[in-house]
Amino acid sequence: MKKLLLILTFTFTTVFANAQCTPDPQYSGGGIYPDTITGLSDAYVGQSYNQLITIITPPDTVVSGFPAIIDNIDLDFVTGLPPNFTYTCDPASCSFPGGSTKCAEVYSTIDPTVSDVGFYPITFECTAYATVPILGGTTLTFVSGGYAIEIVDNTTS
Repeated sequence: MKKLLLILTFTFTTVFANAQCTPDPQYSGGGIYPDTITGLSDAYVGQSYNQLITIITPPDTVVSGFPAIIDNIDLDFVTGLPPNFTYTCDPASCSFPGGSTKCAEVYSTIDPTVSDVGFYPITFECTAYATVPILGGTTLTFVSGGYAIEIVDNTTS
């Protein structure tokens, strides 16, 4: 019984530790960090990959010249990830409330191989939900590019 309890505790700890990330505290303005200028870090053949992404959703914005309160921004799809790469969000729904600082992680489920070497442009498709006091609720779907992961073979010289 004690062994079973130990195994269950270890399993739940591993699952929940993987499902949570901590936003990078060096960022404070609304946006996604690292930004597209800094970009995502390279991945290397034979090494696991993990990239923290900090998402700061502003509490409000302007829509068609009117002030709007951001209810949430949802990450709907990520396309272009290298083979055996995926992502997770905190919160798990990938719905980031207005005025919040949350995070996501892009990671490899299997270490990249030589056959994976290349440049992978990544696209994020999102839907923003906002309330404009005079007009009511509004949604906006947008596609964001400019990110990429390059898998590099550092095993040959």
